Amino acid sequence: MARCPSCEYPLPDDRERLGARCPNCRDPLYEPPTRYSRPARDGEGACTAHKGMEAVGTCGRCGNFLCEVCRTRWRDQVLCAACVDRALESREAAPEQSRAHLRQALLSLALGGGAWVVGAGSLVVFSLFAAAAAAGKAPLGLAVLVLFVFFAVALPAALGLGQATAALRTRGNHMILATFGLIVSALYLGAIVGLFAFVVWQS
Repeated sequence: MARCPSCEYPLPDDRERLGARCPNCRDPLYEPPTRYSRPARDGEGACTAHKGMEAVGTCGRCGNFLCEVCRTRWRDQVLCAACVDRALESREAAPEQSRAHLRQALLSLALGGGAWVVGAGSLVVFSLFAAAAAAGKAPLGLAVLVLFVFFAVALPAALGLGQATAALRTRGNHMILATFGLIVSALYLGAIVGLFAFVVWQS
């Protein structure tokens, strides 16, 4: 179990609900406990909460100056403790990061699933055109065109794989959906590579 670096208080596994400060000693969890702010010199910015202490940045939401003690990181933003507390109290339902993660997961699944639908349909049409071309009832060029579509659909599948990988790297709330998108897209690309290798081997 993770512990606070300052007081060794055991921290719950759900760090999103925990916030950026220890519930026991209220020290920041993402700054080394041995780092302390120094007094601000003349002409330097001073921390809003700790008057006279050197500012090391500004809050990404309210814009207030932050010292080493006040600066925390939450949802990939540098924020002050007050803004983190307000965000936790308001229970932000759908921050932009969560919406972006859902978009990536859905897009990966749609691209991968669409690739399978179009690819399977093109194989069926190819077999029909190839049989008609062998009987002299249709030009062979149509069958070749449909086969080209089957291989061209690998591009959307590759894009779906990229979207799924990006969603999995951000570790949002839709990991299962992103994993399905990754599997579906990767399987289609694997089928393309396997079929191409089989054709080359046969020739």
